[in-house]
Amino acid sequence: MATRSLNNDLTYVRDMIGAGWKGAVAARPSVRAQAGILVAPAVLGAGIGALSAYLRKDRRTMSRSASAGLIGAVVGFSAAAAWVSRGSARAALRNVNTVRDAHWLEKNPIAYA
Repeated sequence: MATRSLNNDLTYVRDMIGAGWKGAVAARPSVRAQAGILVAPAVLGAGIGALSAYLRKDRRTMSRSASAGLIGAVVGFSAAAAWVSRGSARAALRNVNTVRDAHWLEKNPIAYA
């Protein structure tokens, strides 16, 4: 009996992972189409980072400005990538919820009168 329950649980987990993967892959073309949008926030972040390092009073070295600019570019690029990929995450979550609901109905059948 325990083996059957373990197999059912493993099948459920596999179905959940598969549903999430399918949802993420389905929304992937829209993320690729918007990849050009990621450049502007990265450049803006680099500019803000370099400027903030340059305007500090203690030391105005070129390496400090460059490293702050690089950090700003990474932050800007990451924020834009997260924003662009939110549709992919939403599609994956929707598929996972469908599998979860089906599993719940299987365990808790509803008898209509």
